[in-house]
Amino acid sequence: VGNVYLGRVQNVLPSMEAAFVDIGRGRNAVLYAGEVNWDAAGLEGQPKRIEHALKSGDPVLVQVTKNPIAHKGARLTQEVSLAGRFVVMVPGQPQTYGISKRLPDDERKRLRRVLDRLRPADAGLIVRTAAEGATEEELERDMLRLNAQWQQISEIAKKAKAGSLLYKEPQLAIRLIREEFTKEFRGVVIDNRQMYEEVNSYIEAIAPELAE
Repeated sequence: VGNVYLGRVQNVLPSMEAAFVDIGRGRNAVLYAGEVNWDAAGLEGQPKRIEHALKSGDPVLVQVTKNPIAHKGARLTQEVSLAGRFVVMVPGQPQTYGISKRLPDDERKRLRRVLDRLRPADAGLIVRTAAEGATEEELERDMLRLNAQWQQISEIAKKAKAGSLLYKEPQLAIRLIREEFTKEFRGVVIDNRQMYEEVNSYIEAIAPELAE
């Protein structure tokens, strides 16, 4: 889940409101109409029907939202989202903007003021609960890193063949650090040298003040 691919549409089934997409992982994955990027489809007043947006053979940039189970292929979306430490960036969807409702009202207001100054014009943002107390510099660093990540994905996509993996979600240890690790922890013990190096590099990039 979270991996981004350049896939190729194999067939479109209007009756299912779905398209089957080859992402280079054996069984075709499925993209339902509700996950189509209608803006990119350029339908210009046509009804939002999947057979108008996608045709067999079309290359599509997609993200896995649900892994394959038994005989069912992976579920896909064209609305790619990239998770950072404090924010989730949704490239190409500037209308997407939200702040975690688990945060206190005064903190939500502070974050909104900060992010109104920082938010990119061409991407949406979802502010995570972990952003509580984050400084403007920390939030900007998080967004710049995610923006660079998206630019890298976009550049690879221009040269890649259909069925290529463009971005791989980090391993569980790094995702856990990303989601949970704060200055409230005294430390993390890692019993594998390679994993330690990867986690340490990640922390130095996203939160150098916690690296020690």
